[in-house]
Amino acid sequence: MLYKGEIPFVRMIVPLIMGISGGYFYSCEALSRYAVCFALINLLVLTFMISVYRRYSIYRWRWLTGLLVHGFILSVGYWLTVNTSELFDKTHYRFNRADFLLVEIENDPTNSGSISRFEGRVKGTYLIEEKSKAGGKIIISVQNDSAITSIYKYGDLLLFPANYDSINPPYNPGEFDYQSYLSDRQIYHQVFLTSDQIYLLDRAHGNPIISFALQLRKELIQKFRHYLPDESAAAFASTLVLGYRAELSKELIDAYAKTGTMHVLSVSGMHVGIVFMVLNLILKFMDKTSSTRLIRAVLIIAVVWFYALLTGFSAPACRAAVMLSFIVLGKALNKHQNTYNLIAISAFLLLLYNPFYLVDAGFQLSYLAVTGIVFFHSRIYQAITIKNKMLDYVWSYSALSIAAQLATLPISIYYFHQFPVYFLFSNLFIVIPVSLIMYAGILFMFIPFPEMLHYGGIVLNKLINFTNSILYYIENLPFSTLDGIWLTAFECTLIFIVILSISFRLMEGRKVLMFPIGISILILSLSLIVNWKRKYDQHHLIFYNLRKHSAIAYLTKGQSVIVSDVENSDKLVSFSILPALKSKGSRTELLFEDSLKFSGETFFGEKNFYQFAGYRIFKWDKEFDDVIFTGTLNVSAVLISGSPKVSLEDIQSCLDFKIIIIEANNPDYKIKRWVIDAKKRKLPYYVLKKNPALIVNL
Repeated sequence: MLYKGEIPFVRMIVPLIMGISGGYFYSCEALSRYAVCFALINLLVLTFMISVYRRYSIYRWRWLTGLLVHGFILSVGYWLTVNTSELFDKTHYRFNRADFLLVEIENDPTNSGSISRFEGRVKGTYLIEEKSKAGGKIIISVQNDSAITSIYKYGDLLLFPANYDSINPPYNPGEFDYQSYLSDRQIYHQVFLTSDQIYLLDRAHGNPIISFALQLRKELIQKFRHYLPDESAAAFASTLVLGYRAELSKELIDAYAKTGTMHVLSVSGMHVGIVFMVLNLILKFMDKTSSTRLIRAVLIIAVVWFYALLTGFSAPACRAAVMLSFIVLGKALNKHQNTYNLIAISAFLLLLYNPFYLVDAGFQLSYLAVTGIVFFHSRIYQAITIKNKMLDYVWSYSALSIAAQLATLPISIYYFHQFPVYFLFSNLFIVIPVSLIMYAGILFMFIPFPEMLHYGGIVLNKLINFTNSILYYIENLPFSTLDGIWLTAFECTLIFIVILSISFRLMEGRKVLMFPIGISILILSLSLIVNWKRKYDQHHLIFYNLRKHSAIAYLTKGQSVIVSDVENSDKLVSFSILPALKSKGSRTELLFEDSLKFSGETFFGEKNFYQFAGYRIFKWDKEFDDVIFTGTLNVSAVLISGSPKVSLEDIQSCLDFKIIIIEANNPDYKIKRWVIDAKKRKLPYYVLKKNPALIVNL
């Protein structure tokens, strides 16, 4: 049983989350000033009450003390969120007219082909020769010459033209909202440059500790690359041990995602825990006196935090480092800590540091997983008693996997729209190999002898390939993943309520909980059925905004037909085309190349003419620049694609249509000309470029 005195931070984190949520969903600069005043008033009253606590028997109004503390924390949470957001920062570079931006690189640049991509912190702006102080972050992509791909480093000071653009929102249904993702990190703009547009003014302007850690990580990554024969194995080792995921293949990431083992690729509590166990073993000789125990604790905490720094300060690594710091220090001082309170302390401190961690999917999954393990693991494990030690260990780890999956199930489905059916088997099969790789990887980093590294690299390479082969096999098993599951936030919340209510009912035996369980299940079922029926009854066309490509999808009764010039293997299919259909309830998809003939019961297509139900589309591209029509063709829509040399007058002379749709793969100057002409002729039109995909209900 938990007592309130044991978990003060569990209680205090609730108003902090409420304040941060208020600041996130309703951000108002004026209201944040009132929040500061309210917090100060609460603090003053609280200070006064503490000073006269005994004289006036304030303990009789403990509820008032609690209310003041909660009000103070809630106000601080709101103010922190608004203040951390750079939307109201008057020194932000977007408020300054500028010819050039002075920027410091804030992270380790990643290279993909000849493109270097990194985050920068603006230090100033230049207008002609006048310099102004400015702040704010920006995403920078540089097209390099092949000879200088890796020239940029953390801490470099750059000068380049201020030709930045806003981050584009998702234009197609179901697409990943990159704009929202970056805005939660206070990044609202990006810039694309060539190597001759960017000037490297100086180096080593960043934090020297971070600079040293990133340089050391580069050297260790290079060590894996040099001694591990396979590039994919070296990339996996760099990801698992050092948290460097830039070179990991999409196929491998998909395999881990679809088998429920994605946590392995994110430096988390498991990785930090292994580092802690290694350090604990090495420094065991210091566990003799109270002073040596304290020194050992300081050394362990310092190394654990340096490891977190080395891996990029990810939210799971920071959470684990904070928790371990309190555990190690508590043991050194012979103090007892409540586990739930430790979890809450780490979350509380991280949210004070950056309130926007609250809306980070990794942060949410990390804390739900560890809380679920603490809450569910012992109860699930004790449900079955196994006398055999080996089988008991297997069952214990199975219970741990079930506990983590149970706690993260609703939100993982909400974010990733899939459920790994064989998650239990996947985690059981890889737990030993991954632990061995982690231990071997840590040892590998510190071996100085080339001969040992050569043979050690071969062994590590084989172990990694063996582990990945298991995951690839499980991924390809029938029904390995239930995908296309799109929950609303309301349904996600209901599933959480059902899981918690059933859990408390089984543990506490309270019959009164049957009512909320029944009501929650009923409402959830009704919501799922209504949404399924609505999606099943959809009958429409989607004209995608794919910039350089063309795609049309026809969706009816859970089945869809895609006509596109995009190849099946292109990432646009999985990132832009399929999510739109899956989010609208499509269970089966047929993909046809737009230049080939295809047909079905309710659809037909040949070359540039398509018909879906009664909706007829004529695609006008460069092939029709010199074609002479002998009559007039009646269609529903004309799709202008691929920058043809045509005027609307020419189109009107041979086609009778209801709307002109101008695709995003046309140049801006032609789109502008067609739009002006369409307005003059009073023709209905829709431009896909920089606009949401067009959905036509049939």
